[in-house]
Amino acid sequence: MKKMISFLMAGVMSLSLLAGCASSEPAVSAPSASSSAVSSQVPEAEAATRVVVDDTGREITVPAQIDRIAIISTMPLCSVYCMAGGDPDKIVGLTPSSKNAAVNSFLNRVADLEDVSTAFAGETVNVEEVMNLEPDVVFYNSSAPADCAAVEKLEALGVPCVGFTTTISSTIETLNVWATQVGQVLGTEMQADEIVSYGKEVEKMVMDRVSQIPEAERRSALILANYNSSAISAAGATFGRYWLATIGADNVAIELEQKVNPVSLEQIYEWDPEVLFLNSFSAFTAEDLMNNTAIPGHDWSGLTAVQNGDVYKMPLGMYYWFAPCSDSPLALQWLAKHLYPELFEDIDMDAEIKDYFQNFYGVTLTDEDLNTLYNPPAESAM
Repeated sequence: MKKMISFLMAGVMSLSLLAGCASSEPAVSAPSASSSAVSSQVPEAEAATRVVVDDTGREITVPAQIDRIAIISTMPLCSVYCMAGGDPDKIVGLTPSSKNAAVNSFLNRVADLEDVSTAFAGETVNVEEVMNLEPDVVFYNSSAPADCAAVEKLEALGVPCVGFTTTISSTIETLNVWATQVGQVLGTEMQADEIVSYGKEVEKMVMDRVSQIPEAERRSALILANYNSSAISAAGATFGRYWLATIGADNVAIELEQKVNPVSLEQIYEWDPEVLFLNSFSAFTAEDLMNNTAIPGHDWSGLTAVQNGDVYKMPLGMYYWFAPCSDSPLALQWLAKHLYPELFEDIDMDAEIKDYFQNFYGVTLTDEDLNTLYNPPAESAM
């Protein structure tokens, strides 16, 4: 892979690379460090402002020099912002969930967000508290009506707000769109073509391999979007449907129309998936399900996935791997390898993850780090 980004945080720290609306081809490997560096240095401003177009199609005038950014929606944007050359020191506001994910993930290796304000967040966005942060620009989820309502007020007060979509079903394409849009807002010469190409190469490799599996031999699977004392949630449309379709699974929850759908344990028994993936939004572990140590009265022992030991908790890298984030190409390989281990036995996930983090984020992971990534701490749960 050719050069990626030579500065992860422009003007603050130098990194070597990019860093919350059965087939016969070889495994895809992360690009080598010697071939990954695309300049993302901010060019000298020629004007006080620039005009960008966000995902809603609106033209928005933003300052040429941006020093304070508030991300008022809970979405996996912070990791992509840092990956696209954004300076984390310029982030002045995050929602509690986004901040918690950042502080308890490997994003804290490149961004110190411990003191970032969450005062504006509640049932609705507190516009006054956002204004107190004096942001030069606000990033928000253009698919969240409540956030859009706050944006109307912020824009009336003169704050430029840029919308980011969360409705693209493909996590790889979401990463592409977000990275490109962040680069436009920052005014960086950000060329994400290399990481996008890598993600598409991984996607093609996975789809090519699983396309050879006859429909009758595809393993059934379910992704639990969350599991806590309040509810069991199954992943339906959007991300869950994309992941399972791309890795060639028989998605037992294919008919669910919402991104996250409350379901009963009885319903899961009716589906009886062969493989069960637990999102890292949950504080519980795969062992909690297999050993019935999660919630008293919840007996998972009769499920085929539990009896065969095919229950896996999704990792937490730069963000939770269920949602689109800068780790999405890794998540796709991890899911595929757990669903069809023999088909993807040539992929060494430990090596893939270490190479990816070193080459795209400039972060060297130890074996202990990998254990933490594979087994997210309970306090990281949403």
